[in-house]
Amino acid sequence: MTDLILRRRTASVMLVVAACTALSVLVGVGGTWRLVLTVAFALVVPGWAVAAYVRPWRQSFVWTVAVAVSLALSILLSQAMLTLGYWHPERALLVFALVSMVPLTHHLLRGAR
Repeated sequence: MTDLILRRRTASVMLVVAACTALSVLVGVGGTWRLVLTVAFALVVPGWAVAAYVRPWRQSFVWTVAVAVSLALSILLSQAMLTLGYWHPERALLVFALVSMVPLTHHLLRGAR
């Protein structure tokens, strides 16, 4: 499987996770489904959207960087909310998901021409 096909398939899955996360916030879904979806999103999606732009030697590098960047961005977002006195995690998760969808869409569309 070529790198482009793998990247586009992964971007598709990540885009679905981000969209489901945003939709769950908007609709107000709770419970186990929301917990699993939020953790999956926060651990991988934002970081993969960024890390997939790097031209690594191995896919394991992309996934390692994706988790590290995702966790770092989540911590920075939480710290910013605390510092600014604006503690609204659901709104932050919604914005985080929507912003993550932009590079994911770019991964889907690039190379399609």
